[in-house]
Amino acid sequence: MRIAAFPLVFALSLSDCTAVRQQLGLALISEETELDLGRKLAAQVEKQEKPLADQRVQAYVRQVVAPIAQHSLQDRPGVEYKITVIDDPKQVNAFAIPGGFIYVYSGLLKAAQNEAELAGVMAHELGHVVGRHSANQLAAQYGIEMLAQLALGEDAGKLGEMAAGLAGAGALARFSRDDEREADEYGFKYLAACGYDPRALLTFFTRLEQLEKTRPNDLERLFASHPPTPERIARIEQMIAKAGATGGKLEQDKFKKATASLR
Repeated sequence: MRIAAFPLVFALSLSDCTAVRQQLGLALISEETELDLGRKLAAQVEKQEKPLADQRVQAYVRQVVAPIAQHSLQDRPGVEYKITVIDDPKQVNAFAIPGGFIYVYSGLLKAAQNEAELAGVMAHELGHVVGRHSANQLAAQYGIEMLAQLALGEDAGKLGEMAAGLAGAGALARFSRDDEREADEYGFKYLAACGYDPRALLTFFTRLEQLEKTRPNDLERLFASHPPTPERIARIEQMIAKAGATGGKLEQDKFKKATASLR
């Protein structure tokens, strides 16, 4: 009951901040421009990266995200999320681009141990979309006029550059501390609302820190764009304590079965 009641209480603390940041974002780039730009960037991402051919895994990940996305619509209505698994077993990462396009690498699915860990990562990425972080970042980097021109026309070179920057470990992939904090708050809220054990976020971070010692190249993008700093981990622990979240589903067997083809 404490987990179920938490999202409503937590939403009240986020709502004012959400409204202000979204209005500021809309002053930089409209919803229509963001979606048009997102479609073009998604096409570039899928030229540079290889979507996973296994449609059962693709369907499973979309199934996991669907209820999370439904909860996120309370904070940002009207977004139609498009979730794609990228075929790169060595890359442990996930990222969001404007307009609700979210990508997760097969390497992250291999690194996760249960569905709650995957759901936590994807909920965090949805938090970036709700906060319009990528769109605002692109507007600040390239200027409103250029983004509007790219959304209306074609410039494959510039779009490819942007797509690579959002997917890689470059400057565009690195969100501000405030963006990461807000995405963590949204992600935690949605994870708890879906009945998952939010402590899965901590177990996933802990495992990745251990993997970094043996596979630093595979984690470069993830740690560059979403650094699991002690401050961030401590903040998630505080959110768990404040919510009184003492449990929730992990769905380990279901996850292992659904992703068995990757292993």
